[in-house]
Amino acid sequence: MKKKPKIATMISTMQQKPSIATMTGIMKKKPAIAASIGIMVLITLTAIISNSGENISQKTQSGDAIIHGGTGDINIGLTLEQHEQRLKSRETEVRAELEHTHTADRQVLEVELSTIEQQLQNSQASYETHIAGLKEQIAQLEQQRGEFPDALLDQAIEALQQGESEKAAQLLKQIEEEGEGDIKRVAEAAFQGGKIAEDAIRYTNALAHYEKAVRLQPDNTLYLNQVGSLHRQLANYEEALEYLERALTNDQMFGEDHPKVATVRNNLGEIWISLGKYHKAIEYLELAQTSFIRTYDKDYPEVAKTRNNLGTAWQALGEHQKAIEYYELALTSFIRTYDEDHPEVAMARSNLGVAWFALGEHPKGIEYLELAKAGFKESLGDNHPHTQGNQKFLDMALQKSKE
Repeated sequence: MKKKPKIATMISTMQQKPSIATMTGIMKKKPAIAASIGIMVLITLTAIISNSGENISQKTQSGDAIIHGGTGDINIGLTLEQHEQRLKSRETEVRAELEHTHTADRQVLEVELSTIEQQLQNSQASYETHIAGLKEQIAQLEQQRGEFPDALLDQAIEALQQGESEKAAQLLKQIEEEGEGDIKRVAEAAFQGGKIAEDAIRYTNALAHYEKAVRLQPDNTLYLNQVGSLHRQLANYEEALEYLERALTNDQMFGEDHPKVATVRNNLGEIWISLGKYHKAIEYLELAQTSFIRTYDKDYPEVAKTRNNLGTAWQALGEHQKAIEYYELALTSFIRTYDEDHPEVAMARSNLGVAWFALGEHPKGIEYLELAKAGFKESLGDNHPHTQGNQKFLDMALQKSKE
């Protein structure tokens, strides 16, 4: 594994999970994942403000729940309180493991702990995401009728509907074990088990399941994307590149402008930013932007997120004015799509604030950072990493402006 470049960025991401994006960070060599609107790596923050002429890097992107969707209304028997208790129990487990772990596993545990903390800080949002994820998985399992034994499949679906993920995982394991010899069945059961493990914030277990699925079905784009995305979340960028490049090759059979192709290219662009290969990132991101615009329109959220990422890449190259152009396009689209206090809007304003400050436009930079502060506080609260990260930029900008 190559040494991670010292670069601070918040990248807008497009995940396959519904209504969720993840924020990955490294601060003092500690990875962090945030369930919200992007990936954030904070390492050289002080240098960013103290040397505004140098290259700058930015932030890149109770009761039962009834879900309405194409498969019909699905009643999920899991309350907000039960969701919060599940997170707190997992937090206790992870903290106990961290006290006795001094190996490479520690990094994964730190990522898991950060994810749990973020979800607990905004438990309503993480609850809604969890419920949506259960619905998606139930729909996927329904597609396995005729492939999985009906009795075990019905029990697994019922367990998910009741919010009993551990029971569902055990049933999927049984389907996997009893399907020995049926490669497609075993691979799908392993993949679904991986989704349960990832949702339970057990990432090592999830990776083992996903990688088994890929070994058995090496050309399955869904499997490749899922394992690649999780490796990216864990800052395993080389592994993420391998899987996502393979997924891109397979997806291209749909056509160059297919949304799947554009999404993978955006994800690859984010990884190249994280690795400090900004020109390579721009190449992928520009292709993604073109495809998204052809498929949707210029104000579609995915277009705005890709433009935010392009701004980040150009900012890292010291092209502050070019970065601002992309950030302003992203901000305009985000405002049209969301409301003034949406975190995506705050993210774009925060990026604009740092970029303008880097150009020496200190009052304008501070103005955007102040607007971002209000937006993050309103949408995410005072303790969220986006709010705190923007506050650090703002504090240093204010201090620098007084010198």
